Amino acid sequence: MEIKNIRDLDDEIFEEFQNYFPKSTTSVFSKKFTNTNISIQFIDLSANFIKNSIYDNCETDDYYGMKILFRCLIEHFIRFKYLYINWLLDKNDDFAKEYLEYGDAREVLDLIRAKVSEQQLYDPNYKLKDWDIFLKDHPNFKNKTRKEVEEKTRKYSFKNIIRFLNKELKNDDTFSSDFFGKLIVEYSDLSSFVHGGMKSYQEMMSMNTVEKRLTEYERICGLAFQISNSIKLFTLLMYVQTDREDFSLHYLKIDEILKKINNEK
Repeated sequence: MEIKNIRDLDDEIFEEFQNYFPKSTTSVFSKKFTNTNISIQFIDLSANFIKNSIYDNCETDDYYGMKILFRCLIEHFIRFKYLYINWLLDKNDDFAKEYLEYGDAREVLDLIRAKVSEQQLYDPNYKLKDWDIFLKDHPNFKNKTRKEVEEKTRKYSFKNIIRFLNKELKNDDTFSSDFFGKLIVEYSDLSSFVHGGMKSYQEMMSMNTVEKRLTEYERICGLAFQISNSIKLFTLLMYVQTDREDFSLHYLKIDEILKKINNEK
């Protein structure tokens, strides 16, 4: 499908989003599952920005930038599915609360390691003193030791998220394991673009005609449309569990628009 037509379908979904989003902030779901709602909305909005940037890059013939952004979008989608499936398993807010808390903890710990590495450039023997005390100075880590935080945050590493989803997808009829597998392969391939690997340069050299690049742009834009807006669809499916009257029609409308891209290929 041409990028212009994909954008037209995307505009239809955005119009529907504008109709239901204000209701989500006052929904029963948002009150009952506050942390879950915050988490999925953050991912939804971020994925939407990334998707729009992918469209822009494709239209300006920025092949390399488009590939980097697409990898980022895949990761957002996979993290959303991680939250979605864990919510389905228990239908409570505890998992999302822990995900937010320890996700933040992992980022802080990674930043600490980076600062240690920076100091060791000048002083090879440098070690951060009293790491546990440092952690206790941060409210999110109060009463937790470095070891406790380290062990808990490993659960939310991207590698472990993939392992969890591989296991759970066998029991999830709402999501194609085949599609998931293809996304993981593509995510891995795109690593070369993020890290400046030789494969990315070889692919750039092979895309030496406008026609070749246009075919890939249309493929990526179609996938970006499906991935980003599937997050909206599954989010609405969650809202329907507690607020059926408010969100059912929005769910059906977005489902209908998403199917158009497959019908018009």
